[in-house]
Amino acid sequence: MNIPLLQVRNLRVDFGRQAAVRDVSFDLFSAETVALVGESGSGKSTLARAILRLVDSAQGSVEFKGLDLLRSPASVMRAQRRDLQIVFQDPLASLNPRMTVGDAIAEPLKIFEPQLGASECRQRVAAMLERVGLSAGLASRYPHEFSGGQCQRISIARAMVLHPKLLICDEAVSSLDVSIQGQIINLLLDLQRDAGMTLLFISHNLAVVRQLSHRVMVMYLGKLVEIASSDALFAAPVHPYTRALLAAVPQIPPVAAAAPLVEGSLSAGSVAIGCAFRDRCPYALPLCASSDPPLTELDGGRRVACHRSHEVLNPLS
Repeated sequence: MNIPLLQVRNLRVDFGRQAAVRDVSFDLFSAETVALVGESGSGKSTLARAILRLVDSAQGSVEFKGLDLLRSPASVMRAQRRDLQIVFQDPLASLNPRMTVGDAIAEPLKIFEPQLGASECRQRVAAMLERVGLSAGLASRYPHEFSGGQCQRISIARAMVLHPKLLICDEAVSSLDVSIQGQIINLLLDLQRDAGMTLLFISHNLAVVRQLSHRVMVMYLGKLVEIASSDALFAAPVHPYTRALLAAVPQIPPVAAAAPLVEGSLSAGSVAIGCAFRDRCPYALPLCASSDPPLTELDGGRRVACHRSHEVLNPLS
């Protein structure tokens, strides 16, 4: 039996009276890449931080290798962090400007492997810099002396130096040039293949998601509305929101939209009762105003939160 590396169940995060993450449940398995997509403000980054206990959760559980991280003492959670790493969107903001990049990469080693001697620590840092495509001789330089793409490589080196089991990339390539994006993606794929780690990749770039991921989770206003394999989701999206996301991707040459583009913007005003997407959905039913659809499993392991998901074999009308 393939036991999940990470199990998230009924996770909820509240900011005041507003629910940023609502009843989210999913599994991550060893050595797979799962993408999390959705509009800005949909709760993707909050979900990532809740998994790592960087923000407080109102309810739910996050089990990593059978251990509930949300209910573990601080000392136990601290010990788990060597296997749980994150790469943030802005590499310059996540690197200490007063530390050399060598010291930044070495810091996790000093925390989790204090028995290492100074020479061995320098060797590990040098090897990691070389692994991400940078010269070991750059270890004495500071973050401001590097480009954005180089800083992101440094952030990845810092996250990977402990060989984590789970790496979360929170919009890790969105601020980089397209050519640099490709280099970082290839680097992540190489590192994943070599280390056998699990990758949760948060992005709004669907072209990158299609290239990188085994499965895709679609999030809208804090709730997962569709989970499917990458091939299945891009070939035949089911949820109206997923259809709208894919229809909005520019095509060369231009083609007719696969689904009507939704109007409006994210709004939490209608979340309390019913489907949060109903005001933007061209297929909404009266039922959608009174009942929030659960994430229901369809054929092929796909899960969709839509009252009309059973019509997937017949086009929505």
